[in-house]
Order: sequence, then C-alpha cells, then structure tokens
Amino acid sequence: MKYKLIKSMAHNWTHSFMSGMNYVDGDFVFEDMYQLARDRKGQKVMVTWIPDRPEELFSLTPRVRESLKHYRKSLPKHLERHQIDQGAISEMRTEVYVAENHRMYVRSYVLDSRGKEHVQFVWA
Repeated sequence: MKYKLIKSMAHNWTHSFMSGMNYVDGDFVFEDMYQLARDRKGQKVMVTWIPDRPEELFSLTPRVRESLKHYRKSLPKHLERHQIDQGAISEMRTEVYVAENHRMYVRSYVLDSRGKEHVQFVWA
C-alpha cells in the first residue's frame, strides 16, 4: 500500500459525496450540507467516515443520514479500488463550512496510521 494514494482517494470520496450524483428523496445531499453549514455560521459540518461516530448523525438531516447509510456500505470497496488498506487510516472525514470571507468550503481530511495529515480542498 502506498500512503501517497490516500489524498486522491479521500478527495474522490468527498467529491462523490458532495456531487450532483448524490440525490436522495427528491433533492441533492450537498444542498442539505450547505444549508447546515450556513446555519452554523462558521462551525464545520463534519461527516466522519473512519471511525464511525454515530453521535454526529443527530446534527444531520434525514436526507444526509440516508445517504450516509449507502456511502458507508461502499467505503470498503472504494478503499480497495484505490489500493488503500483501511488499517492505514486512523481518521477520515468530510468537512463543510462557511469561512469568514463568506465562501463555502468543502474539505477532505485524513489522518493516517503514521500520524500524517492529508488535507485537501474539494470545493473552495
């Protein structure tokens, strides 16, 4: 396994989750994520993929929670396609927030098993 592949894997995962292809119950999931970020006025909306953090679900909309069920099921296959061993990832999350400049940001974050952070803006 090559640790250098983690950054692109996480970017692709977050891009897919926040894309127009993620459509649940008559609307796009990214619209709910953006609205949650606007409502939180600078605080991040986080979806932690690894490890599973059920307490985060309560702050998300039913549409996002439904999407998460499907995405969580497909995460092991995504990691396999990118040749990433799940044991090499200590933490993986998607963050959405409105910055002080009033722009919406979407960021992927991974902490690998060596303690190195892999951070990349997906939408900025």
